[in-house]
Amino acid sequence: MALKSAWLNLNLDCALNFRSASATMKVFIQPNSNYYSITRYVLKLIEKNVNQQFQFVDAAEHGDIIWDTEHPKSEPIAIKFYDEIKEKSLDKNHFASNTTITTNDLKKDSIATIFFMVNCMQEFNPSAQQLDSFGRFKFEASYQSRLKNIEQNLVQKEIDTLCLKWNITPSKKKSTFFISHDIDTIYGSFLQDGFWALKNMKIGVVLSLILWEFTNKQHWKNIDQIIKLNSEKDILSTFFWIVNKGKGLQEIKNADYDINQERHLLKMVDDSKFVNGLHKSCSTMSIDEELKKGNINSTFNRYHFLKFLSHSDWKKVSDSALTFDCSLGFAEHYGFRNSYGKAFQPFDVLNNKPFDFVEAPLHFMDGTFHKYMKIARNETAKNIINFYENNSVNCDFSLLWHNTYFTNYKYHSFLDEYKKILAFIYENKIECVMPNQLINENKIAW
Repeated sequence: MALKSAWLNLNLDCALNFRSASATMKVFIQPNSNYYSITRYVLKLIEKNVNQQFQFVDAAEHGDIIWDTEHPKSEPIAIKFYDEIKEKSLDKNHFASNTTITTNDLKKDSIATIFFMVNCMQEFNPSAQQLDSFGRFKFEASYQSRLKNIEQNLVQKEIDTLCLKWNITPSKKKSTFFISHDIDTIYGSFLQDGFWALKNMKIGVVLSLILWEFTNKQHWKNIDQIIKLNSEKDILSTFFWIVNKGKGLQEIKNADYDINQERHLLKMVDDSKFVNGLHKSCSTMSIDEELKKGNINSTFNRYHFLKFLSHSDWKKVSDSALTFDCSLGFAEHYGFRNSYGKAFQPFDVLNNKPFDFVEAPLHFMDGTFHKYMKIARNETAKNIINFYENNSVNCDFSLLWHNTYFTNYKYHSFLDEYKKILAFIYENKIECVMPNQLINENKIAW
């Protein structure tokens, strides 16, 4: 009966060729090899993706799938790639013209290919030319830009191909949304909305802004409105707060508020069953120092200004109390920065093991559409919805909408676009997940 349940929607002739998702497959990986830990890690990733169990055995003759350069039935192994990882010196020509890592006899090593993409190995030891003036890895320096595949979930395609090869039923879990709000400024509306109103001769708006300023009801101090709007569609979301005020490193503006004077806003979030997190400021303070300073009662984070460099900052995240980060996204373009749609546990190349936290890549940000790509405002929701529909399974889509974009003035039409997205989520019964759920679903047992 279990097999019938698992294969209910499959043609019987096809289904008989596949294992049930719960069937354990035996795997042998040559111990003490340069490819052992990476292969094991990718298989653990696949376990989470398709709800498949792998049993690691100590002899090749006991394995259903084998990685051993001395064995005739071994899966392809790109030895040179694993040697490069061990030496911490990757060839910059990987993915120069295609998204495949091959053996010496040009067979695809799918494990190496998945590992390279998921863990942003193109960003390992980046050159100065690959970074922008703020030290962020540039989209234009990526293979996604060069090969025009930023909108393709390439890792999922590789996993599905391996599943078919190994007679495992690929997963078709409905994609979810993880919705969050970075709180950079709550007092900027008077000047920014005010300038917009004067420019557009909206005298009534100017008067309203002046009144709200005197009554301490600033238009961007709208946490209650965001909570109400999301709650109307049965959606919970996460708010990320900056603990340092004023200009930070490289003159980047941090918060325009003192977090200790806004404790009531964080309490409002908690009381509403929404979630607070740290928005790591551009400063010399450590993550743990900021968590303590802001009395942030969670272990979730996103780097402010997306001033984040994967491998070096993953080390900082791992050295802190954090269990969850969601900074991995290109500011300049929406899509898959690591060619993968799901949250995952990054791999620590220096210590040859997974880091101890989960990363949820950022796929959509309001400012990406508005300031970087300059997409027509009334096309924003359409782009996001179309992207979801093209990737409707096996993705945990991270959507960032700043509190400043919940406005009737300077960014007025972006509020309408957000409402369109919420309506799409609600009408299609799409699950919205929270950090702890993403951690529980994607943390691997090492």
